[in-house]
Amino acid sequence: MNGSTGTSLVAALTLTLAGTIAPAQDLRSPLEEHVGRQGTFETGNQIHKNGWRMWTGAIQTNPEVATAGTGNQIYMGGMDFGVTPRTQLGFSIGYHRDPTINPVAGASPDVLMSSYALQGKYRFYEDASWSVHAAASLEYFSYESAIFGSGGGSDADHVIGSLHLPISYNAGNDLRFHLTPGIAVFTDNMNGNDFFGTIPMLGVGASWKPHRRWLTYGSVNMPFGENGNTVTSAGTLTNKPIWTLGAAFNVTPKTTLDLFVTNGMGGTPATSIIGMLPDADTTMIGATVTYTPGRSERYRPNYRGTPAEPLSRRQEALQHDGYTLTSADTLTPGAVLGSLGFGTDGGYSGAVQFSPDYDGQMEFAYDQVADDGSVATPSQIPSLSGRYMFGVKLRFLDQNNGSPVSLSGRALIGRDTSASLNGVLYLGMPVMWKANDRLALTANPKFAAFGSERKFGVGLGVNYELANGLQAIAEVTPVNDGDPLVWAAGVRYRVPGSRLDLDLSATNAIGRYGIGTMVAQDDARVALTATYRFDARRR
Repeated sequence: MNGSTGTSLVAALTLTLAGTIAPAQDLRSPLEEHVGRQGTFETGNQIHKNGWRMWTGAIQTNPEVATAGTGNQIYMGGMDFGVTPRTQLGFSIGYHRDPTINPVAGASPDVLMSSYALQGKYRFYEDASWSVHAAASLEYFSYESAIFGSGGGSDADHVIGSLHLPISYNAGNDLRFHLTPGIAVFTDNMNGNDFFGTIPMLGVGASWKPHRRWLTYGSVNMPFGENGNTVTSAGTLTNKPIWTLGAAFNVTPKTTLDLFVTNGMGGTPATSIIGMLPDADTTMIGATVTYTPGRSERYRPNYRGTPAEPLSRRQEALQHDGYTLTSADTLTPGAVLGSLGFGTDGGYSGAVQFSPDYDGQMEFAYDQVADDGSVATPSQIPSLSGRYMFGVKLRFLDQNNGSPVSLSGRALIGRDTSASLNGVLYLGMPVMWKANDRLALTANPKFAAFGSERKFGVGLGVNYELANGLQAIAEVTPVNDGDPLVWAAGVRYRVPGSRLDLDLSATNAIGRYGIGTMVAQDDARVALTATYRFDARRR
């Protein structure tokens, strides 16, 4: 998929789906309004007083680009808070550590670029048609690479900043146009080599929000710096426009999933003008999840009406994942799961899962995969070292609230602890059907990528309640390219009078999370896992 094809597909899909949704209503949370920042492009919009926006995500190379680990990515995150009706403050971070996608001056050196920004925004003027703002950032910036002679950290760290003056025009029917002049200030020189220097820029963009749940947008930001904003394949600097095209969908009034494509590699206001090296001609695929905390009556719990709370004991139990398959339900808001497991062949794992909102869940996991000597690296898995993973799960259909099935999307991004810091991108889309009070069936399509390897599988699972507090679980996952079938089976027991689950399982899967659930070893292994659930909600 080339850049133009991906752009066209995203635009067509988002516009088609947006046109099928009913008209908006009056009350809106901050995520149901036009956003102040589309990707990293500033617009003349901002959140209201006491409103919050907290986001995390990544920009990833196109899966067709075969590079080491998970390919090249930029991790990003941040937060904005509405201090007054005219002022908002926040911070953002961006982090990139990978070799270049294509050679630069005949080599593919490692590049470590990180930025940590304090940012603010002030509204000068607003009426029914126009809004004018000023946005500024002050950032700590580090760039380590042989390209600029800073591979050992020499002259790598600098203070940078940016100023933008976004102007937005409301053309009606929730269509808005944006004009954003700005300037980013970097160092002119790094170890005797020309660096980005001062970069004046002019950006134009548009956004369309036909419904409270949908936003589609696009922007182009043109730099005019004396040195340039992009490293070329020859190792020089040049000016290249930075473009972004995307769409955001509100899974709930408090949680938004944003998908976009871009040729930029910045995660903060100043670095937003830097093109992906080399040449800024690589299409990157980005995804962020944005959450707004708060208990305002404006923030309705979901878009289905009154949630089915409290859940039954069985419905709550089915929120817990299986051994190699993911539950299609998300945890009840405020619920926290802590899990710790040990098995034969040296495998062990631990995880914390937390639900801040209806239909949304976040998690952190560590997985030391088992090793009986039968798994080949790197054809089946990058390495057999332990790996840490961060993830998010969003539920799109909920059988507990009237949908025919429960359906979720789950993503995990992680790196192992080997010297190469290999990484894996894992995606899953579990579907669960609760046939009756005792029987639940799961189908779980999966995808994992590292380097040039691509793994696909479809897991099938059965969960049957034998007696109150005692479940039998069986799972199988066929995997592509002739890889061995992955299977798991076991029992789960809820300790009476507690929220502690104990699992005794057997499986040939080498791990409990991500790609480890898609790779089989020759020997079956036994694992014991303890999971405790508690409620972190304020009473």
